[in-house]
Amino acid sequence: MIVTLTLNPCIDRTVTVDSFRCGETNRAKNVQTDVCGKGINVSAVLKNLEQETLCLGFCPKEDKEKLEGFLSSLSIPCEFVETEGGLRINLKIFDSSRGVLTEINEKGMSVSEKAVSLLIEKAEEVFEKTSVLVLSGSVPPGVPSNIYRRLIEEAAKKGIRVILDASGELLKEGIKGKPYLIKPNMEELEALFGRKFEADEEILEAAESLVESGVSYVCVSMGKRGAFLVGKEGTLFSPALSVSVKGIQGAGDSLVAGMCMAIQQKGDMETMLRFAVAAAGGSLLREGTKLCQKADFEKLLKEVKIVSSIY
Repeated sequence: MIVTLTLNPCIDRTVTVDSFRCGETNRAKNVQTDVCGKGINVSAVLKNLEQETLCLGFCPKEDKEKLEGFLSSLSIPCEFVETEGGLRINLKIFDSSRGVLTEINEKGMSVSEKAVSLLIEKAEEVFEKTSVLVLSGSVPPGVPSNIYRRLIEEAAKKGIRVILDASGELLKEGIKGKPYLIKPNMEELEALFGRKFEADEEILEAAESLVESGVSYVCVSMGKRGAFLVGKEGTLFSPALSVSVKGIQGAGDSLVAGMCMAIQQKGDMETMLRFAVAAAGGSLLREGTKLCQKADFEKLLKEVKIVSSIY
């Protein structure tokens, strides 16, 4: 089973405007409200792709019915540790004319040490039926920055392949646990190495150094440019699909879901990247956080191009 972890679930309020003008009055073309979180998004796409998945994480008790009800409506099982407060609310402004998303994200309610301990205990129980584990997104105040590293190391003891999709200290610490795959975007990769990358060669050198440190695969997502996948076998590149973009929110989570599906099916590097790019493209066709559907995935899978650079 593919298990996703969401420690900081939220409600996303996505406002679509024709052309966003900072400091001026903007008219909303469409407003959409969704219960989500990066891990939850990954599970939602996996469910759309008819994969067995389970959501693990924290659940603020004030919105317990809303969160669990949402997952129940998708027929996705969940294992949550209850925390104080309610779901954080994130505002997303999508400029449809430029394809640019502006985000204003709340940090979430603080959680106790006891809740963190209970979460780790519950994770260890769930690991007994886990083949692929996704650790993604931010964490609320009270959660230590090494939480992902601890979970990666525990999962490794059971032969679980872990995908880490995080930023900042969570990513830096998590890499020390040697996850199976990490998926930084350009901004996250540059922050990790503390410098700007001016050429593809620099990006690949950075990714290769992470593989040498013990990470099996590094997928660098570059938005409209496409994505690199680097492993010990070599380097693959896939240009972004040419699709009519209606929303970019959740595309990265869909990419992760595609990777999960390929890994679960024991696919090779090319299959991993092909599934990832098709799933990401499928989400771009949907507004707000309406994520990739199976029909879109299957259609786009035929359009994905892979450029090989094996060494």
